[in-house]
Amino acid sequence: MHRAPVTFRHPGQPIRCRMCHRPVPTDTGDVCDRPTCQTRLRVEAASEISRQKRQRDEDWLEVSKRRTRSVLRQAAKEIGVPRLDGIAHGLAPYIDLRQTRLPEDRRAEFLAHLITVIDESFAKADGVTTAPQPPEDDPEYAERLAHEPPEPMALNASCIACQGDCCMQGASAMAFLKEETITCQRWKDPSLTRDDLIELYLSYLPETSTIGSCVYHGPQGCTLDRPWRANICNSFQCGFRRTLAEAIEKRPGTGAVVAGLSRTHVNDPSAGAPYLRVVSVSPDDTVTVLDHLKLPALRKGMPERDD
Repeated sequence: MHRAPVTFRHPGQPIRCRMCHRPVPTDTGDVCDRPTCQTRLRVEAASEISRQKRQRDEDWLEVSKRRTRSVLRQAAKEIGVPRLDGIAHGLAPYIDLRQTRLPEDRRAEFLAHLITVIDESFAKADGVTTAPQPPEDDPEYAERLAHEPPEPMALNASCIACQGDCCMQGASAMAFLKEETITCQRWKDPSLTRDDLIELYLSYLPETSTIGSCVYHGPQGCTLDRPWRANICNSFQCGFRRTLAEAIEKRPGTGAVVAGLSRTHVNDPSAGAPYLRVVSVSPDDTVTVLDHLKLPALRKGMPERDD
């Protein structure tokens, strides 16, 4: 366990600041009131808070891996993979939000925003209809193209298991669509008209979407094809998804199994605790949400065997 440094002194010696070693009054602790020393003290406290958070995250991850191993092993078997080490697998956050038909007021609000950013793109370019030319040097444009190639379907297992924790931010941000997003689409296809773009973006709205989240947040993640998304939706990857991507690179073509797990599952050690969503993607890209799989009881020393 990490402990704060302890200063030893002989009886009768003055207390000295552990930062600058100058004498300090007996009632002010072991750090003097000089601005430099107080700043170092705040940095030290912030570092300790950060260290404690990392430790909590590591402890949670270790317990979570141990608790979900049996359900991930079973999920792999159900798509024909007898051993867990024969398939890409991982964890994801878990959010339990209801799906519903997109309310008309939300649809109208999104449509108004969509029309605004499309009109801004056309107005900024030329005021009428001429498409802008692709940029000769635009880092964001280059970054978008780098993230737009199709990804393995197996990688979506993490988002489906999670059900889109990061997508919640897209609710008030209107899917993060901006004038720059639309202009990028017009760089790629100069034949697109204003009406084409409106119709295209509306065509991707799901029949049911996640309550309180982005309008494109459907039952299995984002329904908007990657090339049409805002830049942040392509470039941002949570740590769990990055970890799964690394596992898929090591085991290409095997599919994936992912357990979506809540942060609070450690507070409920009972078998069948309701904090789990397991998703499999088979080697032929068939997606299955395995609702019949339940969390085992949380016990110390649970085995991590593959058999």
